[in-house]
Amino acid sequence: MLPIVLWLAGTLVMADEDSPAAPAPDRSGFTTGLGEMELSQSFPGAAIWLELEDGDRALGLFYPEREPPAEGALVLLADVGGNAASGLVGGLRAQLIKRGWAVLAVGLPAPSLKLQKAMEASPDDGEPASDDDGDASAVMIDVMASPDGESPEQRYRRRVQQSLEAAVDILASRGYDRPVLLGVGRASGHLVAVQQSLPNPGRMIWVAPAFYPRDAATLTEDLAVGGPGILELYASRRGSDDEVPRRWTDLRRAGVGAYERQPVSLQQPPSAQDAPAVAGRIDAWLRSR
Repeated sequence: MLPIVLWLAGTLVMADEDSPAAPAPDRSGFTTGLGEMELSQSFPGAAIWLELEDGDRALGLFYPEREPPAEGALVLLADVGGNAASGLVGGLRAQLIKRGWAVLAVGLPAPSLKLQKAMEASPDDGEPASDDDGDASAVMIDVMASPDGESPEQRYRRRVQQSLEAAVDILASRGYDRPVLLGVGRASGHLVAVQQSLPNPGRMIWVAPAFYPRDAATLTEDLAVGGPGILELYASRRGSDDEVPRRWTDLRRAGVGAYERQPVSLQQPPSAQDAPAVAGRIDAWLRSR
């Protein structure tokens, strides 16, 4: 079988069993640590490379519906540090295609320890003290100074946004209009920025969302412009944490009427074991709209 090559905003290369793995590009200072090369070799029939700016690229895993026509398509963004086949996203892939949906999953590189501290700081806090991250994690982003003047955080967020926009373009080229964006944990905040950049955004799903403080502070403003619908699936066992009801109250007060929330039994953090229950909720919600 011949490999399929599509040219979009960037280059899409789809691997198959008869084609060798694509060579690693010059990432211009970025290292994702997501094991994408090994992942592309483990899933050769599903692996697609998304060419981004600055010689960088991201790996996605695409799975069409089992029997056409599809109910629709979803772009799945893993929680921070997860690749396109790990954790809940890996489990959701099988569950959703079984229910008639097409899926394109993308990983979310983790920031370095120093950048993570900066992103987790309150908007009222000053710049975190500089220290030697000594980040021993195998999953990280190298935050070398950017010659174009972007801060490490801007550069990191831009890369994530490019990956998601490229995934949406790929699905559109295959006839899947307005794909649903789904994010797990920290990925949820990145979806909001992408929704604002799309000319014709689809629905959005947050699973056990966790927003960086500055994102949480502007969430009502970012979503007040309206949209086709948001579903939040939150862990039913959250103890005394009042973040979910507070977010619900704030968004409803801001007039975000297309926002719904539902409790679901989830591991902490969510895992592949949660996929059947989560996929069932997603399928039911999408079909009802």
